[in-house]
Amino acid sequence: MNGILNILKPTGMTSHDVVSSVRRILNMKKAGHAGTLDPNVAGVMVICVGKGTKLSDYLMNGDKEYICELVLGQSTDTQDSYGVVVDQADSVNVNREDIINVLKEFEGKQMQVPPMYSAVKLNGKKLYEYARQNITVEKPGKLIEIKEIKLLKFEGTRVLMQVKCSKGTYMRTLCNDIGEKLGIYGHMGVLIRTEAKGLHIENSVTLDELKFLFENKRLNECLLPIDEVYPLEKVIVDERYYDRLTAGNEVYAVTSVLNGREFYIYCQDKLIGIGKKADENKVKIEKMLM
Repeated sequence: MNGILNILKPTGMTSHDVVSSVRRILNMKKAGHAGTLDPNVAGVMVICVGKGTKLSDYLMNGDKEYICELVLGQSTDTQDSYGVVVDQADSVNVNREDIINVLKEFEGKQMQVPPMYSAVKLNGKKLYEYARQNITVEKPGKLIEIKEIKLLKFEGTRVLMQVKCSKGTYMRTLCNDIGEKLGIYGHMGVLIRTEAKGLHIENSVTLDELKFLFENKRLNECLLPIDEVYPLEKVIVDERYYDRLTAGNEVYAVTSVLNGREFYIYCQDKLIGIGKKADENKVKIEKMLM
């Protein structure tokens, strides 16, 4: 059983909880996630099973899309609604146009400083460990990119926005920074991840649905092929080289090989793995997927 699952993570569960549930439902140990979600966040969670776990690092690097609620007027120590209020505005006097203009300023590449209550490590210690001990440290910035940010709704102190961003972007920090830019503070309310690595929330399945499909031998309805989720060019190797190829040797390819590019190697109509170019038109398996 190899492939990728698009799981709809509910709020209240940790990423580890979701993976454990998938392992229990499918009765298999080899399962892992390709990117975590905080317990209070719902939405798309990419779960790799079987040989699909070997692609987790590749899948983690994809862009993300969120529907995010920004609550104006207050900032918190955790930058979300679960924290303690540390600053509060006397009033919230902004209009829709003010918000649209500020959101545009956050599009593009930028350095983002992660929140203190995060798992980012500094000197071998997670930032939230410093925060819990009331130790102040200088947090390192990280280059992120906001591909697109769109205002969906604005009412009172609540702003609903759609954000497409690079891996590692903290939506809590984005909300905090937008509030500061508006001069009235802000923190994150509800957050839902609607897309990760091309997998959309409308095509996701709940854990209960996964259990039903598995028990009724319909897992193929939600278990996505590896090469569908992470598409690459295909290189074919003649079946007579199958044993040499799977033993890790260099073999001749039937189709042309592009320089410096990742590609899938197929042999005997099977996906063998991700390959790399060797001498001339020879290829070699870099990551076995069969």
